[in-house]
Amino acid sequence: MSEKNDNVNLDDNEENKNESSDEINLTDLPLEIFLYICSFLDASTLVHRLSLVCKQFWYILKEDSMWKRKIHNVWPNSRYPILPPDRDEELFWKLACVAVERQAYLWRNMENIKSFPLEEGHYGCVDGLLLMNEGRLCISGGRDRLLVCWKLDTYVDKQKIQTYTGFGHDGWIRDITSLHGKIYSCSWDQRIHVWSVENTGIEPIHRMALYRDSTSALLCITSNEQTNLIATGSYCKTISVLDPRLSDPLVARYQPHQRAVLKITMNSQYIISGSEDRTVSIWDQRSQRTLESITVSTDSFPMSLCMYRRSVFIGDSGAYIHVLDTDNYKIVKQYKTEHTKGITGIYASLGSIITSSLDSTVRISSPTDPPKQFTILKSPHGDIAGMDYLNDVLAVCGDSALQIWRPKCNTYNIL
Repeated sequence: MSEKNDNVNLDDNEENKNESSDEINLTDLPLEIFLYICSFLDASTLVHRLSLVCKQFWYILKEDSMWKRKIHNVWPNSRYPILPPDRDEELFWKLACVAVERQAYLWRNMENIKSFPLEEGHYGCVDGLLLMNEGRLCISGGRDRLLVCWKLDTYVDKQKIQTYTGFGHDGWIRDITSLHGKIYSCSWDQRIHVWSVENTGIEPIHRMALYRDSTSALLCITSNEQTNLIATGSYCKTISVLDPRLSDPLVARYQPHQRAVLKITMNSQYIISGSEDRTVSIWDQRSQRTLESITVSTDSFPMSLCMYRRSVFIGDSGAYIHVLDTDNYKIVKQYKTEHTKGITGIYASLGSIITSSLDSTVRISSPTDPPKQFTILKSPHGDIAGMDYLNDVLAVCGDSALQIWRPKCNTYNIL
């Protein structure tokens, strides 16, 4: 009996072995067929899953040509990116393809986007806006001198998701930035205040004065976590660089413009500022000197700045986008948008260019040469004074209110 069972088992094993030998694996496919199958998969699946299965897949999917073709399928007849990547960026085309597909899918399928207002927090125009904690917190500051913290995790009851602090400044709050979890606001009262927010985002915010400019109102503020520095621009044409860890925080002060400083941005190397005098200034933090002062336009002045990689994207009062290359300190590209008024906010990334305007619209375009517009959003709160974008959450501010656009939970497949 036992011998008979052993024979049956041996026969079964032999039959299974023959069946398995007839199976075709992905690794056995010709390269052309494997790549054809890959053409139907989104970039995120290829980069974060399939390329990690084995060395063979990793080597096949390493080639840049495949990712360039996929990007071209999303944005045909245009050059991507606007400025070429550095040669030592091995993952550029992979990550760029993931970002391009994600942003295109997100904003071309508006049924997957939820939009809602944030009201009842301000009673004056909101100028300062900041998204934090991966888009789960929104901080706003307005001409009513209030600083308001909105929690966006669960939008059920507006009264339960906001906390306001009373009067944060003695003048209009113009701009907000964050550094290592703390919030810094600047105002017409010539002061910078620092605020701490609890992890929940709904606890009271505590304030103290960090710095006071003795000459004039502070109009804009920015920060950089690598250098632990803050920079602010004033109505009296000066820029102050601060280290909030010091008892006397002022590190440097310089005057690169002939009129008020409207916008400012920085990285670990440069401080870029835009002014009413129609120029953009490049300050080198290491040498402590102005490298270049560039006239953006003879007819309009810069209203918004976004520094991304080696590029600085400038939105001006004439509804143009200018692209400054920090490698050669020159404006290398200029594009006319379909906005009818000045660009008050600009965001640039591998996947999209987002602009907000005094014409009450937000326009989302491709980061290509030239940019191709594919979505227009309308704010119900009048002129858009400011914009921020973080983790697929878009926020704009205007007359006494904010408007939020964000993806509905688990409604899109590209990760």
